[in-house]
Amino acid sequence: MFLFLLLLIPFLHAEIDDVTITNHTIQLETGSLDYYAVTGHCPIFGSEGKEAEIFFIAYCKSTEEENRPITFCFPGGPGGAGSIEALLTFGPRRLLTADEGRTIHPPYKIIDNQETLLEYTDLVFVDPVGCGFSRVTEEADLDYFFSVEGDLQTLGEFIHTYIDQSSRWNSPVYLSGGSYGTLRCCGLADNILQYGIAVKGIILDGCAFEFATIISERDKSIADCLFIPTCAATAWYHGRLWPEKSLDDVVEYARRFAYDTYAPYMLQPNRLSLLEKSILEKELAELIGLPLDTVRRYNGRINESIYTAEFFGAERKTLGRLDSRYVGDVAAINPNESHDPSYLDSFGAKPAFCHYLQKELDTQFPYQVYVSFSPFILRHWNFGTFDAFGTPSFLQRLRHVLILNPQMKVFVGSGYYDCRTPFAATEYCFDHLDLPLSYRKNLTFEYYEAGHAFIFDYSSLKKWKKDLTKFYGY
Repeated sequence: MFLFLLLLIPFLHAEIDDVTITNHTIQLETGSLDYYAVTGHCPIFGSEGKEAEIFFIAYCKSTEEENRPITFCFPGGPGGAGSIEALLTFGPRRLLTADEGRTIHPPYKIIDNQETLLEYTDLVFVDPVGCGFSRVTEEADLDYFFSVEGDLQTLGEFIHTYIDQSSRWNSPVYLSGGSYGTLRCCGLADNILQYGIAVKGIILDGCAFEFATIISERDKSIADCLFIPTCAATAWYHGRLWPEKSLDDVVEYARRFAYDTYAPYMLQPNRLSLLEKSILEKELAELIGLPLDTVRRYNGRINESIYTAEFFGAERKTLGRLDSRYVGDVAAINPNESHDPSYLDSFGAKPAFCHYLQKELDTQFPYQVYVSFSPFILRHWNFGTFDAFGTPSFLQRLRHVLILNPQMKVFVGSGYYDCRTPFAATEYCFDHLDLPLSYRKNLTFEYYEAGHAFIFDYSSLKKWKKDLTKFYGY
């Protein structure tokens, strides 16, 4: 208990609100693990005084071990809350996945998480300003908080405050994020250098730090090109492509087709003969599992919304966008406005998390409509940055950090069936990072037979734990 009181003292000094500390034990295959959980609100100050408070959940192993690593975990969106991911990823307690029997309706089952990383690193899950249980005051400058650069500066301030007030200056720092959280990790690794904090490693899952590679635009074909390998993997999964071949063989062929055949065509679509165009469209249709007439109707430009709506369109069904293994009935007159069936596995997460927060972490807050995701923030987000035109491009910001911090390690995880952040787009980004060969050893790439949120896939979650155990050096 003395250790916990010592931890509480610096938080009170920093005027952290609503601090709660609870003690816990979980049973792992390696034995019991004792830890304590801390919840609270970290103040963020502006010209008008305190303008916001960032909610966090911190898990710390009950040990006298000095200089233990600490990992800050950030959500996607923008608009997503990070605290709820404590119950879905590598926190000490976990909600069952659908593979394990989770249901949409309560009561929900929360178990000791065999895939937790708390064995190797303390963990801090963060709700960015306006998300989850974070707060803003009436004086808050929402234009600042709901922007790429303001978000990074605010979260950087939180990391600095947490490290300083919990006396963790000698702990190796890791950053972890999925989807838009990967942009946050790359930007924060650069941002917190101003505080003298050099990140030891970042964990990127479902990369979204180079928007030009993942968002289809009318006059730019790069995102459509990089989407093809995901489509081929999807066609293979649903039995429309080469069942006699392995997934790896299908993906490698699709990579070569995308770069060697499709990309040159899209650079000069009106310079090809009708025969050349016909051959290209026929091969593309076969590779991605769409009818030839559909490919021709869209002039060979197939993006996420077209592909997921048309793949089972004749049957009035739609593919999952976050995970194209999922198939659901069309829930709208316009298939492009229909629901995403791969979101089904996230149902139940919000009430289960609220139950966990109240019953296990002894943290009581008024009901929040957007505990897990706020569409208001996404609609009002300013995606402009000081170093890019249009949508964000953090590729060179990552390169800058790696050059300044050449011992920093990067873990990159990608799902084969992820239509939102295709794995080939991630590969393209790192192919163009233009780092000296000596930096290659710092990069680790892993692939999962799942979609954008492979944390909802039990086999992938187990592989993720195994891969990250190596990444942390255990």
